[in-house]
Amino acid sequence: MAVVINTNVDSIRIRNILNSTTTSMSETMQRMSSGMQILSAKDDAAGTVIAARMEVQLNGNQIAQKNVQNASALLSTAEGNLDVIEDNIQRIRDLTLQAKNGTYSAEEIQAMQDEVAERMAEIDRINSSASHSSLRLFGDQDDGGDPQGLAVDGATFQVGPNDGVDNTIKAGEELFQSVEFSALTGATNFNLVTIYEKQLGGTPAKDVTYGVPASGLPGTEAAGAVEAGESQYDQAIRALDLAIDNITQRKSIIGSAGNRMDSALNSLTTQYENLSSAKSIITDADIAEQASKFTQESILQQVSTSLLAQANQAPSIALSLV
Repeated sequence: MAVVINTNVDSIRIRNILNSTTTSMSETMQRMSSGMQILSAKDDAAGTVIAARMEVQLNGNQIAQKNVQNASALLSTAEGNLDVIEDNIQRIRDLTLQAKNGTYSAEEIQAMQDEVAERMAEIDRINSSASHSSLRLFGDQDDGGDPQGLAVDGATFQVGPNDGVDNTIKAGEELFQSVEFSALTGATNFNLVTIYEKQLGGTPAKDVTYGVPASGLPGTEAAGAVEAGESQYDQAIRALDLAIDNITQRKSIIGSAGNRMDSALNSLTTQYENLSSAKSIITDADIAEQASKFTQESILQQVSTSLLAQANQAPSIALSLV
């Protein structure tokens, strides 16, 4: 090998190795400090794309989980109000059964009617006031224009991270129809005193009339006319039974939807866990591996630095020839 001064090939080679080792060591330290395997797209182009798509799915999954929880809260709120309405209707039915017994005077029937009136008013109040946040739960949310709200459109719950009907659960508008007493029973001017007077052959100023309950649920029917052998009280009790059936059907719908919500939440939780694991394989750095690599690169850096110092002194051998 020729003895030269201007071009120190060994020094150049060792310097290149030292630069490469230093760069690699810097990247290793970044991976260890950030915990990320992919520092830039050049590290893994395909992995960067895949990880970005997974991140979108993970974010969507978290939003979907919150959606499911909010939907469950709405259904639970609706069910709680229906429970109260059912209790009131049941009490009105009990009072009607009590009034049917021919042992009470007109004054006593009036006392029963006073309680019935209060409970009917409470049912109507719940119908107009029950809400989830600012969303009215029962009846049309009429703002002076066209009817709108859950009673018109129902509720579509987004329970998946993507678009399409497979990522939604629908609660039909029949669940949110009016729960006013007259809407549930189909009865107008429901009054135990009126029924009592009718039983006695009188002609009340406002007679009780019955129509089809405005529930939108299948199987609903009018209380019908008084049949042979029946009393006005029997017709009233039949209307109240229809109202209770209406409420229990709605609660059944809520229960079925709630079970789907629980299933959807369990599925989302499992998906999030598995997707997070898959993303971790692509993006997360193995700290043990990086620490081992850092130790190796650190030793190589020190060796290269020492050898570079010696290589830089190699051209000095030319002085011995002068």
